[in-house]
Amino acid sequence: MIGKLCLTRIVARIIGSNRLAHALLALGVLLNLALFAYIGWHYRALPESLPLHFDIMGQPDRFGVRSEIFKLPAIGLLLLVLNYLFGLAIQRWEKLGAYLLLGVAPVVQVLFWLAALNIVG
Repeated sequence: MIGKLCLTRIVARIIGSNRLAHALLALGVLLNLALFAYIGWHYRALPESLPLHFDIMGQPDRFGVRSEIFKLPAIGLLLLVLNYLFGLAIQRWEKLGAYLLLGVAPVVQVLFWLAALNIVG
């Protein structure tokens, strides 16, 4: 119990009580987890070889095994964490920049959703 209270205080000190930052983080995390779930749900129905990259005309020019589809939400999660950490790092000096980083994170997750929907079908 004491360790949990101590951890809660540390997190509260780092993150603060900024509701907008928490809402943006929560939205990004929910979008990312939903993307993992969506891909996992459709995984068995996917063919062994998937188009993973498309040329300017919309024709696939790179194919890969179906497990590579999980790279999309994994990269999205990495970007979400990096945006949030950078946003926290600069929030004392540059609030607008911090909000920009935190606000772009859910937008990036939506772009990863669009890419996954394009590949999965």
